[in-house]
Amino acid sequence: MAWWLVLVWSGVIALGDARTGRIPNPIVWPGVVAPVAIGLDHPVVLISALVTVLPYLVASMAGRCGGGDVKLAFAVGALVADPAIGPAVVLVAAVVGLAGHLRAGVPGPRPHGPALVGATVGALLLT
Repeated sequence: MAWWLVLVWSGVIALGDARTGRIPNPIVWPGVVAPVAIGLDHPVVLISALVTVLPYLVASMAGRCGGGDVKLAFAVGALVADPAIGPAVVLVAAVVGLAGHLRAGVPGPRPHGPALVGATVGALLLT
């Protein structure tokens, strides 16, 4: 039953980011705090979150994504709970995001949350 809560939570984040280009801290912070707490007993969850967030940290330092994307990447890395699947989610999200950006033909940054959430849901359905 908890998967419904996660699905609604991630849907709210994806839709909000698509509409506003922002991921509000109050919505994403539970997805950051929970993996840290769970990771104390299940280190693979924390390792997966850290592996998944690494490309977003680099992108954030380069000014290519925001802090909400970084926090969301950490949370979805914990959700997939597999250090090998996390980077695959990031790669799929990057490809989907780039395709959406090219298709839109609008200059400037595009929200990345929807692609990241979609790639995560896809990975969870396949595993």
